[in-house]
Amino acid sequence: MVAVRLPDTLADSTPINLDVMRGVGVGILAVAAVRPLVPFEFVPPCPLRTVTGVPCPFCGMTRGVTAAVHADLGRAVFLNPGSVVAVVLAVLVLVAWRRKRLDLPVWSIAVVLGLLWSWQLFKYATGRPL
Repeated sequence: MVAVRLPDTLADSTPINLDVMRGVGVGILAVAAVRPLVPFEFVPPCPLRTVTGVPCPFCGMTRGVTAAVHADLGRAVFLNPGSVVAVVLAVLVLVAWRRKRLDLPVWSIAVVLGLLWSWQLFKYATGRPL
């Protein structure tokens, strides 16, 4: 058997400060909780989609997180599957308050972005609403 070796940049890991992520988690959960009550849209449109018409990996994330926080998981997954993951991770980071740092492999970030973008491009190519 031949062992496959990842390039050094993909084999590296990046440290994530969980104290900062706790603040981000509280922020996204709070905004998602009150967003339906705001009478106007305060989130700017996606720059990539505005310029090219092609959705980015994060298109639908704000609406998806809002749907997930309000327990509409089917809509959240349809808008962007990463939105449900973001809500779950935000809650987990808040619950695991003793943990200070997380080392995340760089390749996992590339895989997640690739999967999210594949979903968005599938929706775009098949005419489903973004």
